[in-house]
Amino acid sequence: MNNKQIEIRTEAVEKRFGKTLLFRNIDIQLKNGDSFYITGPNGSGKSTLLQILAGIQRPSSGSVTYTVNNSILKNDYYKDFFGFTGPQVNPYDMLTAVENLKFMASESIDNNKIFEFLEKFDLYRHKDKAVKYYSSGMKQRLRIIHALIHDPEILMLDEPCSNLDTKGCHIVYQTINDLKADKILIIATNESDDINLCSKGINLEQQNIK
Repeated sequence: MNNKQIEIRTEAVEKRFGKTLLFRNIDIQLKNGDSFYITGPNGSGKSTLLQILAGIQRPSSGSVTYTVNNSILKNDYYKDFFGFTGPQVNPYDMLTAVENLKFMASESIDNNKIFEFLEKFDLYRHKDKAVKYYSSGMKQRLRIIHALIHDPEILMLDEPCSNLDTKGCHIVYQTINDLKADKILIIATNESDDINLCSKGINLEQQNIK
């Protein structure tokens, strides 16, 4: 059970690329146990908003604030609290799954924990194979493991079932359902099954919190 009280709050977040406005006036408030989807047409800014929430991109205007136990976190520290994955998170092709997780996650991660996740995501038998020989779906499973392995308080997923078969999607959904009760879950997606994992969200085409 997570004893940390986490909150994410955005105020009037806007993002422009040159003269192109993606979205504006995005006000979100999330705390432990909240599950939130970001949806909208291609090009509406789903991934961009997720990356702004993760601190990967900056908003053109507005603010994103993280608090832990009512104390505001500085930018240097809040990334310690979340696991993120998306198409731009790429494992190293020349390394094995185990080597990737040790390198990308931390040398402090115990091998038994790595093996447990690889078994859960049906990658254990491929653990010593270079990732360059993995299918796109296997790489996606490895990305999800990377986001989860630290047991983060905040989980941010960009199209988590991209390239996954039915079995892979089932593993992801079951794992997220088991974990999300005391975490903050944010998913950028247009998939109805992903959206159904969440209790609330935003459609960037409408720019209304639902």
